[in-house]
Amino acid sequence: MEITTKGRYAVRIMVDIARHGDGYVSIADMADRQKLSQKYLEKIISNLVKANLVESKRGADGGYKLAKSAHECNVKEILDATGESTKVAVCAGEEKCPMAEKCDTMGVWHTLNHLISDYLEGVTLQSLVDKTFSKKDC
Repeated sequence: MEITTKGRYAVRIMVDIARHGDGYVSIADMADRQKLSQKYLEKIISNLVKANLVESKRGADGGYKLAKSAHECNVKEILDATGESTKVAVCAGEEKCPMAEKCDTMGVWHTLNHLISDYLEGVTLQSLVDKTFSKKDC
């Protein structure tokens, strides 16, 4: 499993939006703060809008804001919105492996997939905003 820049940037963008409360945040301001091109940021934001994680508003006072509270949003759903896979082994996921009945290692991968998923679901956007999540929590 490797989280791409798109997934990591999506989490950073969501934290950026969350830090700005209930107001709308412009693409230009986010791009400047995150040191990303507006075009790349727009691609990521479109995934977040489709997943109903952010809302958009057009116009001079428009931009993007969270669709739900930062307490209700977690890192796993942000990564899922960008198409990132958090699975270490596809064979232990939803896909049926032809060796499932005879594989002595499938339980390890299945358990690890669940641990990763549960962990990422437990890291809320609010904990990242508040910086209550730290490296020592790993």
